[in-house]
Amino acid sequence: MVHFFWALAGDKMKKQLQLLWKLQTLEQQIEEAQREKVTYPLELERLRVSLRAQEEQQEEEKRRIEDIEKERIAMEGELELENERIKRSQLKLLEIKTNKEYQALLKEIEMGKERNSQREEEIIRLLDEIDHLKADYVNTVERASKEKEAIKLETTIIKEQMEKVEQDIGQWHQTREKIIMETDPELLKRYNTLKEKRNGIAIVLVKNEGCQGCYVNIPPQMYNEVQKNNEIILCPNCHRILYWENKDAEK
Repeated sequence: MVHFFWALAGDKMKKQLQLLWKLQTLEQQIEEAQREKVTYPLELERLRVSLRAQEEQQEEEKRRIEDIEKERIAMEGELELENERIKRSQLKLLEIKTNKEYQALLKEIEMGKERNSQREEEIIRLLDEIDHLKADYVNTVERASKEKEAIKLETTIIKEQMEKVEQDIGQWHQTREKIIMETDPELLKRYNTLKEKRNGIAIVLVKNEGCQGCYVNIPPQMYNEVQKNNEIILCPNCHRILYWENKDAEK
């Protein structure tokens, strides 16, 4: 049986083991909170990026509508200019004396009309596209408004959680210092050494005749001794301090 003895009576040793167990539990809480704390800025950044993406999508859709509107206006301007050219050419037909010039100008008028016909079709297509884009834009704005509210709420919750974690960590550090002050220095030194060597776990529970650190069964006699919490007993396999948690007795 692996034992370590300190000049402490049974009840005092029970108290020391309880302190060690509380210390480790508290340190694990602090470590978990610190890991959680790191995720909050990342979550806030994710929300910020999501919000910016919504804004960029709206801006992009708005720019697209404006660009097509400009294209339509330019096309209507070309249509008007072409109509003016056609009118001038039609008036000019009355002044032409040769058949060759007449046919050439007539062909030019027909080509102008054909170009305008194509422009009119393109203008109709652009107007159709603008209507669809505007409908999509309205949907995007409505969806973005709802998502912005959700992001705003989530951001508020995360900031509240950040504040609470900061408070918890501060309180836990204060409690930790009090526990350390009450813990036997030699026992604390042993605890810290084990913690460094055993992945942050120095003291482990014993349940069903097994060490909960390495899950190896311990001898029946050792199991009986551990339940008394009257001395420091190490697991014969992982060498962590074995602790029997008697919740009723510790209340």
